[in-house]
Amino acid sequence: MKRHRFYCRPINQPLTVLTGGEAHHATAVLRHKRGDLVELFDGAGTIATAVIQAIENRQVTLQIEEIVQNPRPKKPEVILACSLAQGERFDWLISKCTELGVDRICPVRFERTVKLARGEKVTERYVKLALAAAKQCERLFLPRIYAPGSLIQTLEILAEESAGTSIFYGSPNPQAQSLLQPVAVSQDMIVFIGPEGGLTLEEEDLLRKQGGREVRVTDTVLRIETAAVAAVAILCARRDALH
Repeated sequence: MKRHRFYCRPINQPLTVLTGGEAHHATAVLRHKRGDLVELFDGAGTIATAVIQAIENRQVTLQIEEIVQNPRPKKPEVILACSLAQGERFDWLISKCTELGVDRICPVRFERTVKLARGEKVTERYVKLALAAAKQCERLFLPRIYAPGSLIQTLEILAEESAGTSIFYGSPNPQAQSLLQPVAVSQDMIVFIGPEGGLTLEEEDLLRKQGGREVRVTDTVLRIETAAVAAVAILCARRDALH
């Protein structure tokens, strides 16, 4: 029987505690009781089996039965730098890209990006969505979610953190390289997905100056979330097949 999995950080031995939303989910939603066996993960490679010992004061105390610490896989990272989208579309994008195995997600405000809400709460919601998706797909390492930033800010941050990456950016140009053609997967890969109004000439020029190559997935014009999921599915599948 498949055990329910909960996020817990840190996972302490011999006893650890669930609080907040995870405790509520375990008790109020899934109706777990004392003596039930569950799984815990910390989003950084640690997974444990644990038995519920007590439920009180809106927290769940668990006895650790077994704990395994998995090292982070030594393979290139897939990084998505994607235009924000309206409504629940970007929420869906976060969830699906987490399931596919994207390592980092950078929401970007391009020149033609529709103006959306700002602030820490937006980023917190994206983190919660990624966490829920990681639990569902049994992913051990959570993707890193960045605060929304401009294209220049995103390029500066990624250049500092990930030198020597392959950079791609989506383009409707029929002469653009198909992402289905062979691409190097021996180093970190960043794929930029622009807004539905397209990248400006200045943004394209900036990406080219950073070594970016224009790519396409299909001959049709895709929505932001469709292009993002299609592109990272290809890159993650190729990377995982080779590493």
